[in-house]
Amino acid sequence: MRILNVLWALLKMLYQLLWCSARLLSVLFNVFWFACNLASACIPWMTLVLMVACVASKFAKLRSPDEKRLLRLLGGCAPEELTYWPIANRGAGYDAPENSRAAIKKCVARGYRNILLEAGLTACGEIVIVNRTTLERAGLLGGIARYTLDELRKLNITELHPLGSQFEAEQILTLKELMQILEEEQRITVFLNILDNSVRMLEQLRATIKVNAQFTSRTILISRSPYAIYQLRKSHPELICGLWTEKSLSLALLKASTLITSIYGAFFRNIIAPVIGISVVFVSKEEFNLHIADLWRNVGVRPLVYNVNSPNEKRYFQKTMKTQYLTDSLRSEPHLLMKA
Repeated sequence: MRILNVLWALLKMLYQLLWCSARLLSVLFNVFWFACNLASACIPWMTLVLMVACVASKFAKLRSPDEKRLLRLLGGCAPEELTYWPIANRGAGYDAPENSRAAIKKCVARGYRNILLEAGLTACGEIVIVNRTTLERAGLLGGIARYTLDELRKLNITELHPLGSQFEAEQILTLKELMQILEEEQRITVFLNILDNSVRMLEQLRATIKVNAQFTSRTILISRSPYAIYQLRKSHPELICGLWTEKSLSLALLKASTLITSIYGAFFRNIIAPVIGISVVFVSKEEFNLHIADLWRNVGVRPLVYNVNSPNEKRYFQKTMKTQYLTDSLRSEPHLLMKA
């Protein structure tokens, strides 16, 4: 009798297993049939993948910072005021030594508050405000990470600039010194473009954020790495971040098809941006138009353009595109030339 009961239980289990398997196959068949119908209606398979990814991203995304905080950082003055539009790249590196204290002071003296500076990590683990080009002019090849802070401190970055004779000698700034400048000068907002996205760099940034309230209240962190932004914002949700997008045409894969380029852009706008919670995005001027601007704004991200240097281009982005731009020189601002 006991054997019969065991056999009966096994038969019931086998029946349930077969029934569940049949149901699963039925669901898979229906999904496949639905996908085939969508595909026959000219909806590409890649679009279906993107749709699924978009839905999945809703469960992993980080909350973006308060937009009012971003507006306070970007808009120290109203858009009607002409000093609102430019973001001084490297402190307006054509007008003063790049990423220098002198460049920051010159921007402030002219009434411009938005400044983009670049940061890298030394061999000894110190974050410094410098870019690779400056080091190469001094004959230091191989990038910032090859040199210690003491070695970099020996440089006089002023003499490496074409207009260096107009400025006093100056050493490379550290991030700690930049934070001190922000405490002294309340009128500026720094876009800090990190050139190193390594684990060591992220650890140093976390340590700086923890002890410097100025960092989150006066700085917008910019990176080319969505992963780096995600890691930093996961531990510091209040941090305002931006993504630097490379020119699509510089990527060999994207030269092949405009469809691939469109999918690439949609992937960043509709999946990456919501997940990592960026507030701004830097887009190349060659790939920027009103449609692209609207697409980014529709996902809650403010587009910014790089690099805009001619007066006519600047006037175009001010009047037509209504978009702030990154510039290497503040001497070519349209309103200054019109006065002259």
